[in-house]
Amino acid sequence: MSTADRAESKLVSSPEDRGRGHSLADDLVILRGRWRLIAGVVLATMLVFAIVHEHKAKSYTATASVAFQNNTLSGAALNIATAGSSEPQREADTEVLIAHSAEVAQAVRSQLKLRSTTNELLGEVKVEAAPTADVLNVIATTANPQASALLANAFAAQYIAFRANAQLAGVAAATTKIQQQIASLHVATPEHPTPAQSEHTALAQTERAALEQTLERLGSLQAVASGGANIIGSATAPTSPNGSGLSETLAIGLLVGLAIALSLVFLLESLDRRVKTIGEFERGYRLPALVAIPKPNSRTAQPETSVLLEPYRILRSALDFTAVTRQLDTLMVTSAVSGEGKTTVAVNLARVVALSGRRTVLVELDLRRPGTVGPFELGAGRGVTTAITGSAKLEELLVYPLADLLNLRVLPSGTLPHNPSELLGSQRITDLISELASDGSMVIIDVPPLNPVADAQVLLNNPVINAAILVARVDRTTHDEVRLARSILDHHMVEPVGIVVTGVRDTGGYGYGYGPYDADGPTVDVKIEAQAGRSGRIRDEQLEVPAGSGSGSSLRRTSN
Repeated sequence: MSTADRAESKLVSSPEDRGRGHSLADDLVILRGRWRLIAGVVLATMLVFAIVHEHKAKSYTATASVAFQNNTLSGAALNIATAGSSEPQREADTEVLIAHSAEVAQAVRSQLKLRSTTNELLGEVKVEAAPTADVLNVIATTANPQASALLANAFAAQYIAFRANAQLAGVAAATTKIQQQIASLHVATPEHPTPAQSEHTALAQTERAALEQTLERLGSLQAVASGGANIIGSATAPTSPNGSGLSETLAIGLLVGLAIALSLVFLLESLDRRVKTIGEFERGYRLPALVAIPKPNSRTAQPETSVLLEPYRILRSALDFTAVTRQLDTLMVTSAVSGEGKTTVAVNLARVVALSGRRTVLVELDLRRPGTVGPFELGAGRGVTTAITGSAKLEELLVYPLADLLNLRVLPSGTLPHNPSELLGSQRITDLISELASDGSMVIIDVPPLNPVADAQVLLNNPVINAAILVARVDRTTHDEVRLARSILDHHMVEPVGIVVTGVRDTGGYGYGYGPYDADGPTVDVKIEAQAGRSGRIRDEQLEVPAGSGSGSSLRRTSN
């Protein structure tokens, strides 16, 4: 494979190569284009979170801890073993229900002399059992930190009192029962008891002594009864309200705002059918992007030294590279739909080609809506239609729009016909283009867009047109319009070279933005004489050197 063939292969395959890693770059372009929306949503969300944080009712939580035992006073007095339990979780749940019962809440209400109802108090208090210990956590939450501590401690104290009262009630019942048993053991002893009677009396006295001893122990335990529960951690007034602080709230608002903003952006993008990135154009047209052109400030022609002409110089270089393997003496410039900047691209491309020293002719074959770009009056009354009718010679109709650039000539549209499609498909148009290119000039043809009318489609089958370039504008052309234009290109003879993407905010790696490289000191004005042929090589240069440079007033150099 030759060097030219390898270059051609690389150029053709580049859209696929770029398409493999497009998603992240395209997403970044989308986010950059919607940054105002993202910033607005994030700031609004953070503001809402801050307002809610400042206006929501503040609450304070205090916790008291109570250790409880499962044994009872009566059980201890009767020596009933309760060291272990077969269902500790059930017993813990029972204690939770006791501590959070209406009886305990009513006792708290009486203790603190509160106006709140029992249900309201129960709603402000939550009781939880520790998972690995016989401990209850009494958690009180109110709008006042001191009230929360008082309420938690009161519930803990009343829970202990409730257990103590329950235990004492059990002791009293056991005492009554033992007293009844002692009374039943009273037996009258005869003067001369029989041995059996004596033995019976002795047993009764022994049992009576044991019961009396148990009764005495119950009395001792009753004096020190505490319900088998103790407060191991009193509640203290909390110093800060529940929930996150303002900084944490703003951080949450930032995250929520970003989530909302990104969802909204990509929802809008999914509903927006316009093409947003260069990569999407490459994939849609299956063509490489030759250059990206930023948004222009105006439609006026730019000075030769203007940095805004640099993208068109890059486009010229890309076409020179393609001309190594295929002829590009006649080039049509079109687009999918109107408003994509094809006329501006055609004008500036013709200008930079002429600046390189090659004779260039810009032909306006948009016979429906010819445009005007600065001094380029493409819709003049005399032009293409005048030449076709034979009313004037072709040389008489060519216009020199720039007095200092005689390499560049323009053939306006002339009077607009009623049947432009038929006229553009006639042999006279083929002869006209052939005559303009016969002296080696590069002919750049501005034609109507592909999709709305048949004019450009007719020219795509013209054998004298070597190639075409597609102009596409971001945020203007839709994916459906690109697909239709690509389908049209697939069914016609002229092979496109690539696409020129206009309206780009940031051209990134496509080479635009050479402002920092502009010369700050004296510059040399190089006048390049017009030459024929495809190469456009400089054969004769006139170098004008500024005064005071140390050289003569001019230098002349000849090159091959």
